[in-house]
Amino acid sequence: MLFAQTLHAAPITSLQAEKKEHSLTLAQEAWNNGDIPLAKKHFQTLLARAPNNVKALIGLAQVEEALGNTKIAKAHFITALGLSPKSPDLYTAYGRFLLKQNHIEQAIEALESALAINPRLPEANVELAVIKLSRFGDAQAAVQLYRKALEEAPSDISYLYGLSLAYERSGDLTAAIETLNIITELNPSLALAYKLKGNYAQIIKNYPLSITSFKSALEKAKKPTVQDHLSLADVLTESGHIEQAISTYQHIIKTYGEHEITLTKLAYVYHTLGDYKSAEKNYLKAITLNNTYAEPYNNLAYLALDNDDPHKALKLAKKAVNYSSDNPNYLDTLGIVYMNLTEFHKARNAFQLAVNMAPNNSEFQENLMRANQAY
Repeated sequence: MLFAQTLHAAPITSLQAEKKEHSLTLAQEAWNNGDIPLAKKHFQTLLARAPNNVKALIGLAQVEEALGNTKIAKAHFITALGLSPKSPDLYTAYGRFLLKQNHIEQAIEALESALAINPRLPEANVELAVIKLSRFGDAQAAVQLYRKALEEAPSDISYLYGLSLAYERSGDLTAAIETLNIITELNPSLALAYKLKGNYAQIIKNYPLSITSFKSALEKAKKPTVQDHLSLADVLTESGHIEQAISTYQHIIKTYGEHEITLTKLAYVYHTLGDYKSAEKNYLKAITLNNTYAEPYNNLAYLALDNDDPHKALKLAKKAVNYSSDNPNYLDTLGIVYMNLTEFHKARNAFQLAVNMAPNNSEFQENLMRANQAY
């Protein structure tokens, strides 16, 4: 008799599992490619074969959320939680969904449930850190949560950015800079990390680091902006590198054209040098470009005072306040002008408004005290 050896066929259960996995892969690929209708179709196909597939339920919930069907999305999450009540990833996904719906307390509860199951889960720690920082301003709690996440994913740059922001909000700029150093070591091409480092270093008056960081940001940026150059020029001005500051402002004007902000900053540098002619020229250019920009009027008021013309200074100071009434610096200038005119009552009123807006500003407080004594 004839004999033919049969091939070993895969078990039926194995074939079914392969079909499920294939459908899930197709659904996830469609989702990643932004094809939401196709992703929905594949998730539904998978759920028709396996109604209790938690991954498919989560995927379909996210699809429905993207389509704006939040009630249906929530129902899928609830079904999934009933099938898998011990899944930290599921609680994290549900918490993220609730956060997007602005259900803050429920989102926190879901994320804390995830962490109760797996305290080291990076995604849950990070989502909770974002809530603590952005919704409650609890920077210290955010720092601890980001640090927990980084224990499991020490090279995750997005987590490191989050930690640096949490440190900055907590007032620990040195730690924020150290965290940014880790980012630049992991990826030296990231201009944003250098920009942030430059900003933080400037605040704590570490000018060498600030200047170096802003220069690195310019080198790394694919298309440097005006603000990138201004950041460097501003810290050069603040740190007393006047010639370099002037050169940088002039480079900005040559490269990007005249702008009221750049011209005013350049004028300010000339002003501090005592080159009043160049200062006035650039202040007036700024006003020509934008006659409602308050800063040059404010600074021209001081030039008028230096020229013993307090009445002209008053007109300029009033314009600055008129165009930017919520800036306490301009109110302080107005008060100083009134003091020069010996109109102490009006000076006191202007200083008081400035102090009301910036109660912790010692200069405003001292000016108000002087006006009270003179009145």
